[in-house]
Amino acid sequence: MAAMVTAAVAVAGLAPQQAMAESHYKGTSAQADIERRLQMMEDEMRALRSELAKARSDAKVNAERMDAQQQKVEQQLAEAEEHEKEHHDLLFFRGGYAKMEHGRGYKTSSPETLLVNTEPNDNDGWYVGAGFDHQLTDDFWGLTDIASLDGEVMFEYKNFGTGTNTLVAIAQTDLGNLGRIENKITQFTLTAAPKIKFNNMGNFRPWIIPFGLGIHVISPPSSGVTVLNPGLMLGAGAEYKIWGDLWAGLDFRYHFTGDDLDIKSDSGVLKGVDTDGLTAGAYLGFGF
Repeated sequence: MAAMVTAAVAVAGLAPQQAMAESHYKGTSAQADIERRLQMMEDEMRALRSELAKARSDAKVNAERMDAQQQKVEQQLAEAEEHEKEHHDLLFFRGGYAKMEHGRGYKTSSPETLLVNTEPNDNDGWYVGAGFDHQLTDDFWGLTDIASLDGEVMFEYKNFGTGTNTLVAIAQTDLGNLGRIENKITQFTLTAAPKIKFNNMGNFRPWIIPFGLGIHVISPPSSGVTVLNPGLMLGAGAEYKIWGDLWAGLDFRYHFTGDDLDIKSDSGVLKGVDTDGLTAGAYLGFGF
């Protein structure tokens, strides 16, 4: 009986300890589970904060990029409007010194000579003319912003003094001795050419003409009684905007011409005409 009582007391003492142990284990496990879930929530919140910060940063970058793009578009629109307001064509009037490589007078009094001019500088003269530039492209079709390409059409009148000719005296039959006739030694030139203008110097614009077509008409006619002669023109110059759309410039041009007028007689008395020559002068232009 004593043993049974002792065993019952022992069992009764162990039961609360086991219950306490089980309760402590369950409490510890629940707390660990709560802590794990809290850690997971904290990690998720940290990830959400990181994503939110990244989204805000990306949105700020995109907004700045859009603002920059908008400013660029507005600047381009402003430049385009300013470009449209500018006058890109030019009407100009020229004048200055003209010179033939070989004078029209042959410094002889032979009656068989078509044109006689005994002045020592009969190849020097003056010219006046006019023309216009039309801008074809302001950036060489996208190749460079430094230069633009214009198309130029121009005409000029050149005067090389006076001379006498024996054309009528040679051709006369029953009209009597009419003698030599005094006349002006003149030349009319019509040209068309591309003109390259360099626009990176503000109001100062140098330019060149790499080639151009020229048509020359002379008076009096050549020994072959012809007056028309084509040729090649080269040119260079510069212009400066002095006020508003008013430009002042200097130019130099040289004309290479063919042999259409260089016709001589078999005897060598009648000489041909060489229309090679140059002009150098100034011009005044009006933008439009």
